[in-house]
Amino acid sequence: MSKQVKRYVDDLFKGYVDTPALEDFKEEIISNLIERIKGLENEGMDEEAAFTKAIGELGDITAVADDISRQKRNEVIGQMYFQHKVEVGLKHAVGYVIAGILFLFGLTVGFIAYFSTDVISQGISSSLPFVVVSGAAFVFLGLTQETASDYPMLWVRALIYAIVAGGILFGLITAASLYFMDNMGLHAVLGTLLPFVIPGAGILAFLMLTEKSRHKPWVIEEQKVLMERYAKKDPKASGPRWTFIRSFMHSCHCHGHPCRI
Repeated sequence: MSKQVKRYVDDLFKGYVDTPALEDFKEEIISNLIERIKGLENEGMDEEAAFTKAIGELGDITAVADDISRQKRNEVIGQMYFQHKVEVGLKHAVGYVIAGILFLFGLTVGFIAYFSTDVISQGISSSLPFVVVSGAAFVFLGLTQETASDYPMLWVRALIYAIVAGGILFGLITAASLYFMDNMGLHAVLGTLLPFVIPGAGILAFLMLTEKSRHKPWVIEEQKVLMERYAKKDPKASGPRWTFIRSFMHSCHCHGHPCRI
């Protein structure tokens, strides 16, 4: 009978992440099942009837195993995250530095032009080429940089993103410069936005909608865990329970808290 009980409990928790906590839980259930079956046999039941009644009284105990398994999966995901942090490569590091210098240089040139002429449009237009190039460079570098959660994007697609971002920046900065110019109406500003910003926004939307997932396996697994956590409702207890099951579930905080075994 002990082999039959062990086989039943093993099947009950088949598919769960094997952890020491889960093994201890299974051993506790097996031991108490065998004890309960012997008690029913002493009351006059045959072996099979006692086994059927005992497992019927067991109720829904998989909620504890769900918490134990989920906790282990979260630990594994966290370990994968910390163990797979990606360092910035030499090429990207140099690229980020150059792009940052260009951006700061553009701002400096813009301020110098503004304070020397006292014309806002002059300051904006002076910084335009540096800001556009550095902005496009940041987009390209960011998309082609591998991160802890994502693989790098193909450089051709990233280049398209960068060109589109540069075009949008060019349109916005040029429109801002025209807005502060004398004798320039709103039609001039809108006329600049039309050929640069609006088409660029459309291309950018198309690229984002057709983008394939670059998430690493641990991120996909984490998303599955989160989906399970919100989509799966905790089953309500039904039927009689034994004292050891109730006390075990209480000590493990089985209603949404990690087990403290």
